[in-house]
Amino acid sequence: MRKLLAVIGFLVLLIGCGGDDAGSGGNSGGVTIIGGESLTFGSSVTSHEIQLSGSVSWSAKSDDNCKNWCYPFKASGNSDKIVLWVSPNITDKARSGKVTVQLGGKKQEISVSQPAFTGNLDTYDYHLPVVFHVMYHNKSDKKQNPDKSQFTKILDAVNKLYAANNMHIVFEMAKYNDEGEELEEPGIIRKQVDFSEYDANEFLQDKDYADDVLNLKKYINIFVFRFAQPSSDVTSLGYTTLPIVPTAYPLEHLVVSDAANEYAYFITPFGVCINNEFIDVWQDEGTIKPTYIVSTVAHELGHYVGLLHTFSEIECEEDDGCEDTPISDYNNYIEYITDYIAKQQAAGKKITIEEVAKRTDCKTGEEFIADNILDYAYTIGDVFTADQKKRTRHVLKYGALTPGPKLIDYNTTGIVTKSTNKSSQRAAASRPGMVQTDPCPKVPVNRLPQIGLK
Repeated sequence: MRKLLAVIGFLVLLIGCGGDDAGSGGNSGGVTIIGGESLTFGSSVTSHEIQLSGSVSWSAKSDDNCKNWCYPFKASGNSDKIVLWVSPNITDKARSGKVTVQLGGKKQEISVSQPAFTGNLDTYDYHLPVVFHVMYHNKSDKKQNPDKSQFTKILDAVNKLYAANNMHIVFEMAKYNDEGEELEEPGIIRKQVDFSEYDANEFLQDKDYADDVLNLKKYINIFVFRFAQPSSDVTSLGYTTLPIVPTAYPLEHLVVSDAANEYAYFITPFGVCINNEFIDVWQDEGTIKPTYIVSTVAHELGHYVGLLHTFSEIECEEDDGCEDTPISDYNNYIEYITDYIAKQQAAGKKITIEEVAKRTDCKTGEEFIADNILDYAYTIGDVFTADQKKRTRHVLKYGALTPGPKLIDYNTTGIVTKSTNKSSQRAAASRPGMVQTDPCPKVPVNRLPQIGLK
């Protein structure tokens, strides 16, 4: 949780203790609600904890004015704090509302407000909570069930790549689950599964795993498991569902649907899938590894915020909607690089980055060195372009199922709420207008070797 910008006023309300209202706090003199009777949140606040002096049964509710941007994670509980979810205000209009907290028969109204945003939205830092769903078959296998430090290391490196390109996107390990309870390991939920490997594309269509997904409008869900591969000479490092944008704000190559505005969960899993086979693959000095985990996660998160591949999987017929990214023919490149490496290694000759990362621009026929994060295989992989940034800003401003504050008002709790009744959840999410996007990539990629640059 980021620091509260301003807290105006201070109130301690004493509530009589006894019976169920005392909860498990054991306070003999009463339980206090400690919080501001008037809270003002700045443009970086994403949550706020209303502290209680002891555990107590409580209920809390937001009024219609703030039900979509400031409300309790859950409607009632028995604890020593009430966690509010807060969406920063990036619009040019101030907003306000009330949160009503009830302990026993007594109520306290807390006024909440956010001033209009006056900064430069192009340089606003979006802080996007990430949850790694570690789906392991063998708990003791460190590839299947990595330590927390592995994920923080990966996300730190990804954030450095995004920061170096002035993307103004920061991926953060989520602090809470859907119920406002602190995760035992920030940003990580572990689950033992009955499969040792699974086709990632099929996983994203499997309704049985829909309940594992946290609120899509608050979190990026990343599922980590071993991918089943169609053959030994191809591999998939990651799959990602592309974002959805509303009809009033379309974006080339993305699905347009207004139905998604009202939903926070889907009939099937929605998010990023990462192959745990390569979870510990790091780039050593003097080598190029096409399976480098940081490049993979940065690449897949790029898809999640609206970016497409900077190559065509169907000769030169596809593009990514960005004028400043040269598009190459992927299959033509694979033929070239496979032949080049075989000949160089057979002759004991030098392999250079200039040769393995060389591509041919589909439009101009000119050669260039691949350096984009949305490319594959042998690439420098450290660049986002200006047009790519524009695409991500569009998705972040309007994308209904992408976390972060929006320029339009939409239902962040969702008509469909998480429920153990899977059949009712699916029935609701299957209403006309709800669509599932195709994941990237459409095809697996050739398994390429690690090579040393001599």
